[in-house]
Amino acid sequence: MKQWMNNLALHYKKVREQHGDEHLLIAFDIDGTILDMRHMILYVLKDLDKELGTQYFRGLTFHDIDFHEDHVSGLLERLSIPSHQRKTMLALFEERLISATAFPESQRPFHGVLDVIRWFQEQPNTFVGLNTGRPEALRSNTLKTLNTWGRWHHVVFQNELLFMRSPKENENIPGIKVAGIRHFERCGYHTFAFVDNEPENLFAVGTADPKGEILLLHADTIFKSNLAIVPKHAVRGKIYDLREFVSDKNRLRPWHTSDGDGYDTKFPRTA
Repeated sequence: MKQWMNNLALHYKKVREQHGDEHLLIAFDIDGTILDMRHMILYVLKDLDKELGTQYFRGLTFHDIDFHEDHVSGLLERLSIPSHQRKTMLALFEERLISATAFPESQRPFHGVLDVIRWFQEQPNTFVGLNTGRPEALRSNTLKTLNTWGRWHHVVFQNELLFMRSPKENENIPGIKVAGIRHFERCGYHTFAFVDNEPENLFAVGTADPKGEILLLHADTIFKSNLAIVPKHAVRGKIYDLREFVSDKNRLRPWHTSDGDGYDTKFPRTA
């Protein structure tokens, strides 16, 4: 599991040597892949206590959140909250989880992920796409949050590289992920890698890519679908380690002719 970023670095190096004249794209899921949903879950639950005048979640900490946001009902049962209150809280939780997307302070990225994204954005002819099951109605909130956090890492997420679920689509999220990959392809991008925390999404994209040209990366965080269906050729990990991209063994050949002193940096030269 520690090698997933190394696999990505090696795969990117190979793809760039073979398809360097194309627009290369790595697609990231958002919730559970870029953003650690445990922060939003805790934020919403604490806010429910304030709104309802209760203290059920007073002692709850970030480390207590070991469940998917769709499985918060299990926590309410463990806390022995009366059934009639649980129904009210569940309904409110779902509503507040959506509204919380408007507040960057309620969401936080996984450590290191934005550094890895920045590295790809700094590479020639290389782009980072966002492939999410979030509904189109949350486009503005999503970009606001990601770019608020991205600003600290010199990362910019572009509107045209964000694929979301349209109002006409149902909640067949795996199908939406496949549609996202195909959307980027139609836009002229060569998708070389896809990062997602849900096994069912990786399975769907892997099935739609019979030649195995897309490296599948399973963000082994919190997920709700069956781990057993992750394609065998996918790689798993949970630590986004930029060092794998700047190590000598993964060193990329210069994109352009080096300068007189043979300048060959792992990052593009900056002013």
